[in-house]
Amino acid sequence: MADAYLAAKPTHDPDLEAALHATTAGVPPGGPVLDLGCGAGVPATAWLAARFTVTGVDISARQIELARQRLPGARLLHADLAGPDLARLLPAASFDAIIALYALIHIPRSEHPTVLGRIHAWLRPGGAFLATWPMTAWEGSEDDWEGWGAPMWWSHHGADANLALLRSAGFTVEDATPRTQGGETWLWVRARRGEAALSGPTGDERDT
Repeated sequence: MADAYLAAKPTHDPDLEAALHATTAGVPPGGPVLDLGCGAGVPATAWLAARFTVTGVDISARQIELARQRLPGARLLHADLAGPDLARLLPAASFDAIIALYALIHIPRSEHPTVLGRIHAWLRPGGAFLATWPMTAWEGSEDDWEGWGAPMWWSHHGADANLALLRSAGFTVEDATPRTQGGETWLWVRARRGEAALSGPTGDERDT
């Protein structure tokens, strides 16, 4: 399924790139960024890797294999986003930005508070988080998703509940915008861990 999924991915998405730019606006060049559910590394991970030091995580060994072919300089981990191994591998306060696009929906929604708490802890103070969720709650599966010969499972809350979970985890929600593409509407959310500013100089400070 990983190869079919890769073939279906767009190579250029202006809306995605605008969201990534907004999320990483305060990250210095080469700063540490985490992509949860990186898949085969395109297009989001590749965009990040061209600008920052990227760690990508995916539960699919084949997806990680494909990503390594495209992004040899990135740190790519085959791990469960909600599993204990990843919590041990990634130190607290080690990333300036984290993204999770179309990824958290494949984790049981009962575990979302714990996962969001981990994401908050992995961010440095002032770090940004970009995530996508469907607008409505649902839990279910398909035996042959998209006709690609493999099952897929989803578990998620609706938009208001997801925003509440983010705030409960300690995030400040900066933007929550519905975006419709391919007949589906997703909520694109940019949030931030509070406290102090990012470590390292921002773009404005580097120019002085």
